[in-house]
Amino acid sequence: MSWFRSLLAAAALTLPSVAAAGSLTMCVYDPGGAAGDAFQAAKKYQTAALQWGATLELKPYTSESVAAADFRNGKCDAAILTGVRSQQFSKAAYSIESMGVIPSYTALEASLGTLAKEAAAKLMVAGDYEVAGVFPAGAVYLYINDRSVISLSALAGKKICTLDFDPSAKFMVEHIGAQVVPADVGTFASLFNNGSCDIAYAPATAYGPLELYKGLGDGGGIVKFPLSQLTLQVLIRSSAFPDGFGQTSRTWSAAEFQSVLELTTKAEADVDPKYWVEVPDGDSAKYVAMFKEVRTQLVSKGVYDATVVKLLEAIAAKYP
Repeated sequence: MSWFRSLLAAAALTLPSVAAAGSLTMCVYDPGGAAGDAFQAAKKYQTAALQWGATLELKPYTSESVAAADFRNGKCDAAILTGVRSQQFSKAAYSIESMGVIPSYTALEASLGTLAKEAAAKLMVAGDYEVAGVFPAGAVYLYINDRSVISLSALAGKKICTLDFDPSAKFMVEHIGAQVVPADVGTFASLFNNGSCDIAYAPATAYGPLELYKGLGDGGGIVKFPLSQLTLQVLIRSSAFPDGFGQTSRTWSAAEFQSVLELTTKAEADVDPKYWVEVPDGDSAKYVAMFKEVRTQLVSKGVYDATVVKLLEAIAAKYP
């Protein structure tokens, strides 16, 4: 799981920890626990939060589901979770990861910058839950064990490792006629590498640390066409924090975009070039149309937030 820990470590944190006495508690998911890179990385946010009037005690979790449950049950006042895990707290923020809605990092930066503005604050609040920051964690690509399987029609019948807590991913897999192989963040790589599934999806930061090249083998490839944008999100229970904390935090987080993105772009550059597979123009149009259809259906089913999806589509049209 070093690939996940590295995502937060991209901020290159070297600041000391803030004393925990009298503080609020922040759940921090890190497979390595308190010794992991993500937990150490969270200290930069901890230090910044002190300047905004909140002293945070960082609490390490090696299970993201447990961290989310403790946040939901009031054992933590804040949490750092992946966007897909955050869906139970904010449908609007989860919708940032809508299938195919953000095609590039330029569009992602513009999208997160827009959502960080005060005019969009209402979208980031759901009851007492508030999304206090969103960070880029990399475009999600298809990893396939047969590089000839690129067209949508070729995906039908293939076994795809699918996060079992992500309704949009399961819907898309079933929509294209493929088979869902239930997985989670800790198991999808081994399932792909041992041949239990034909296809997996992940950002480039997973390629080396999770040895996904083993599953790719000699005939596989990584389809260079973003399925979605993985994000890391800071969630807070608004009533526990000073007035205006969430907005200040979102503004700060948006300004950190480029520094956090650096690790992802480096990871993409470090992938063995032989594995990148370009999608032919004709097939690209089919993917775009399919993603649009999936988004529309998921909005109608209440999985995605209609306002956010419409906003992101408008932004993406300006930043292809």
